[in-house]
Amino acid sequence: AGKGRLVPLTLIPLWDARLAAEEVRRCAAKGSYAIAFSENPARLGFASLYSGEWDALWDVCQETDTTVSMHIGSSSSMPTTCPEAPLATSMSLYAQNAQASLADWVFSKTLSRFPTLKIAFAESQAGWLPFQLERMDSVWRDGVGGVEMPTSPSEQVIGRVWNCVFDDLHGLRSRHEYSVDMILFETDYPHSDGTFPHSRKIAHELFSRAGMNAEECRKVLRTNAIACYGLERFGIRE
Repeated sequence: AGKGRLVPLTLIPLWDARLAAEEVRRCAAKGSYAIAFSENPARLGFASLYSGEWDALWDVCQETDTTVSMHIGSSSSMPTTCPEAPLATSMSLYAQNAQASLADWVFSKTLSRFPTLKIAFAESQAGWLPFQLERMDSVWRDGVGGVEMPTSPSEQVIGRVWNCVFDDLHGLRSRHEYSVDMILFETDYPHSDGTFPHSRKIAHELFSRAGMNAEECRKVLRTNAIACYGLERFGIRE
């Protein structure tokens, strides 16, 4: 009854990459084409992206066109500065988790070894991304990081890595330094710092302040999500 409105996302057994791959294939056959993954599985005591142990999972995700979704804090850890720091410190630094995760995806060569794999960061915002890409490209270009890859980090990221925003004015204003095609608007319901039940009003205000035209608004609100998650399979069209 909810087809086209309720889109499924698969929870995988993180403790076994091969079991996870089997679950992705099983659920894709039932119509689920996205999985929840950790931004940093090593923090949970599992293999890191550098280990190669997740390759069986990424193979199946590519095969089934399944998108890998990671939520901020899905490593069960949030950045902070010291034990005395209040929650406000951690909340204001949370995008650092996405920065670190993206570096892992790139410098583990996972993105370059699986060239059609798609990933998305939920609640990550996007304002940090232009500098992160600039810095990773610099490290790659200068050959100072001990990782050799045929293409630059930014070439690997743009077109395959989506970021979700709900209050990131700077990220929207700097959209041309990354790609407006790679930004999704989220409501972050039901978190206390989300936009529900005023999401439509806040989106309008943010997009207006960022100087976005109608085509850009439609992309961020709708068509980018269709591309990211392959929602045309659910009868959703641009």
